[in-house]
Amino acid sequence: MPGMVSNPFSTRHTRPGSIAPLDATGRPVDLDVLLDRLHGFGGTAAIVGPHGSGKSTLLTHLATCLERDGRRAPRIRLHSWADIPAAWRAIHRAAPGDTVCIDSWECTGRLVGGLLRILARVTGCHLLVTSHHRVGFPELLQCTTSPALLRSIVGGLPAHGLWLGKVIHAEDIDQAFANHGGNLRESLYELYDRFEAAASPIQCVGGDGSIDHTGLTGIYRKIHESADGFSYVGAPERNLG
Repeated sequence: MPGMVSNPFSTRHTRPGSIAPLDATGRPVDLDVLLDRLHGFGGTAAIVGPHGSGKSTLLTHLATCLERDGRRAPRIRLHSWADIPAAWRAIHRAAPGDTVCIDSWECTGRLVGGLLRILARVTGCHLLVTSHHRVGFPELLQCTTSPALLRSIVGGLPAHGLWLGKVIHAEDIDQAFANHGGNLRESLYELYDRFEAAASPIQCVGGDGSIDHTGLTGIYRKIHESADGFSYVGAPERNLG
């Protein structure tokens, strides 16, 4: 029975933790090497890079590795000053040796950030943060992007053999990267839209693995955005950090 191709660019497939951390060349990042580097810094460091360069993805994977090793690694995502109390509570409740992971540290500002660092020293916990610029922490990694990185991400999405090169082409990927100045998050948003435009009406996968672009079945797939966890331009940043 023919199957249906859902949009592989929805955030259930691209949110932090769903994509393996990759470097600018598209190769896997060695998380164990980064953890050794983090420990060498005393457990506190920053992941630095521009919008949409993969900081949140890397932070999520590192936090998971820390928890795998039996450490507590609570995660806080800062969108604005309104989220500062959550960061304060997480650090205040942390035990010595815990690593509090804070995404978008630049939202704290110099004064509040300084107070949070003092509180971390008092509680004995570590801080692993992401930031768009240097914020006085040892730099664990500088995240950068490239067309090769975006191509690797796209090539790792579900059922890519069915639609990559048929619905989404290499030139679509490179154009999306160029359109958004290397911001991977916004590039993935654009590719979501491109996939929707190319895949409507529904594309049915035949027994030979081919995709029917004709739409002669008269069946239209409805994308349930809330179920897919779809993020859109202007929504809270949920994809690559």
